[in-house]
Amino acid sequence: MKSKHKNILIVFDASGHTTVSMRIATELAVKMQAGIHALYIEDNNLLNAVELPFTREVSLQTAAKSHIDSASMMQKFRADAENIKRQIEEMALTHRVSLSFSSMRGQKVQVIKNQTEEVNMVFIPATFSTRTGKQQMYKRHEIILVYEDDSPSSQKSLNIALSQAAKKNYQLIIFVNTDQSKQHVDKILRQKGKHATCQVADFSSLDEVILLLQKHTPALLVLPDDSSLVQDEKNLNKLINFLQSDILLVR
Repeated sequence: MKSKHKNILIVFDASGHTTVSMRIATELAVKMQAGIHALYIEDNNLLNAVELPFTREVSLQTAAKSHIDSASMMQKFRADAENIKRQIEEMALTHRVSLSFSSMRGQKVQVIKNQTEEVNMVFIPATFSTRTGKQQMYKRHEIILVYEDDSPSSQKSLNIALSQAAKKNYQLIIFVNTDQSKQHVDKILRQKGKHATCQVADFSSLDEVILLLQKHTPALLVLPDDSSLVQDEKNLNKLINFLQSDILLVR
């Protein structure tokens, strides 16, 4: 049977990633019988910033400052992309997952929102610097699902979140925005014989949602792509930049 999940898009850029993020995405591709398209984004904002006369690069090891221009930044992008390509190719080969890899210049959130053809899920690794040597840290072994309605993407998100929580033996916390949605989700959980914590939360303010999510710092945040929280590019950008969590957008 042909999978309904055509491809999982994994988006990388100079903000860094971990092998943990790659592994989660690759295992998800195996589970969903999907291919992977890995995309490295050469951030236009960084390229514009290095052209400013006062911009300097600061070494994380020595704190030494040095001049940087767009040519040297492009070299860094290409080296970073090549390193990521090598790592994810090894994982894809090990898990026997089909993989394609490409690079493009643009702004991260705009690229994510525009990549729709043949893509049913978008995986966004947590933002952090690979050059610090810092490992991705989570307060708890949790997966959080934000569930807003009974749309097909919300149903798909719930199934994926339940599957990943069971596979990793993580706690699943589901945030809904109405008591009616809570009753609906609780009913689905009973029918499936699954356990998860379902809580009503106020989604009217993205800042409040971010504060709520930061209290948990989950390993993975699962969101339907049609969620009101990510329909606006500014909102999605906030989620990406303020959360130390991998994000999965389900379409």
